[in-house]
Amino acid sequence: MNPFFLIFGVVLGLVFSVTTVSGAVWCVQISMGRGFYAGLAAGGAIALAQSFWAFLAALILFNCGWFGFRYDWLYRISAILILGSMALTVFQAQRIQTINYTGPLERVYKIFTTTLGIAITMPMRLPGYLALFVSASLHYRPRGAGDALLLGVGVGAGSLVWWLGFVVLAVLFGRSVPEPVTLKSMNKLKILAGAVLLVLMLIGAAPLVPGFKEV
Repeated sequence: MNPFFLIFGVVLGLVFSVTTVSGAVWCVQISMGRGFYAGLAAGGAIALAQSFWAFLAALILFNCGWFGFRYDWLYRISAILILGSMALTVFQAQRIQTINYTGPLERVYKIFTTTLGIAITMPMRLPGYLALFVSASLHYRPRGAGDALLLGVGVGAGSLVWWLGFVVLAVLFGRSVPEPVTLKSMNKLKILAGAVLLVLMLIGAAPLVPGFKEV
């Protein structure tokens, strides 16, 4: 087991969480409507789901490392298409209209289980992490399940740090900042998320450029 994957996982978890705008909106809404522990439960549930999908994606890639090394171009083209589709979805998403939560969820454990159920069934999580790992060139060599586990744990930790930031900000400043100001800031996350996905596309595509490896 290489501890590098734990550290690298934290970075990738932060990066991928930036692209999940809906998670940030949900954490802010729950935190403002139900308090800090409810927001922490929501963020923790999303992070746990991210950790699971990251572990599964890493396990798939690491067990097919021989194929990825030989057909790197096919992996990268697939990653470009997936990341491009995600970027297009983000840019076309509707603007956030409100941050006030008036739903039925009250208890912390119910918020956790409901959020976990939604986060773990989101259809683009597995292909999204596969594309992210290919963009980061993690598909070249076979690795063990232990490395995949470390990567998944790191992704979960990085993701939790991102969501916790929104929870703390929402609890501390959510009521004192006018809603239009908060909405304007939250809607800018869509631009940031799309930009990050486009950058990941470029990083993943760069090795396909003739002469790249010789530079």
